[in-house]
Amino acid sequence: MKLVKIDATGKKLSLTVSDEVFGAKPNQKLLAQAIRVYFANAHLGRSKTKTRGEVKRTTKKWFKQKGTGNARHGARSAPIFVGGGVAHGPKVEQHLTLKLSQQLKKKSLIAALSLRAEDSVVSAALDNLTGKAKDGQKALESLKLESNKILVILDQVNETQERSLRNLPNAVVVETRRLNAFDVMAADKLVFSPAAVKNLETRLIINAK
Repeated sequence: MKLVKIDATGKKLSLTVSDEVFGAKPNQKLLAQAIRVYFANAHLGRSKTKTRGEVKRTTKKWFKQKGTGNARHGARSAPIFVGGGVAHGPKVEQHLTLKLSQQLKKKSLIAALSLRAEDSVVSAALDNLTGKAKDGQKALESLKLESNKILVILDQVNETQERSLRNLPNAVVVETRRLNAFDVMAADKLVFSPAAVKNLETRLIINAK
């Protein structure tokens, strides 16, 4: 498997990468499951409605028991009335956390990286950032990606790289150890540092088997 590599001078080269990480047959079902788990865990689950016992309304019987033709009611807090409690609304304690094993997380990441290999670029310029935002912008513009959302993947984010990239409106920076399948699929383009590619190959090949 080969990825496009752009050196510090802007010259396009070809970088051979592992087929096991960037050229594997994507497991679509596992990838969908990983994204579902991500969305479920990102949901805070703070929605809460009041039951009829929690609604503060009068407890006085508001019409007589017999003779009206209506059903018997002793409170305005019943769910059938406007302003009453909610019968089966969401509760905070109903939030459930979904999980994937470490092995499945890594396999789903491999599936995502393989699926997005054509949208991936390796840039050596990321190692030469000076800490200024204009240098970070220039490094990304030199790639000519024309993308609204670029995911910049680094082995380890140092202070200089962070200051160069953190304020760019079209770039999101993530370290390889925090990279997940959702991040990969949500971005328009992926930009790797050379060290990030080596880190992913070493970590995922060893642990995904």
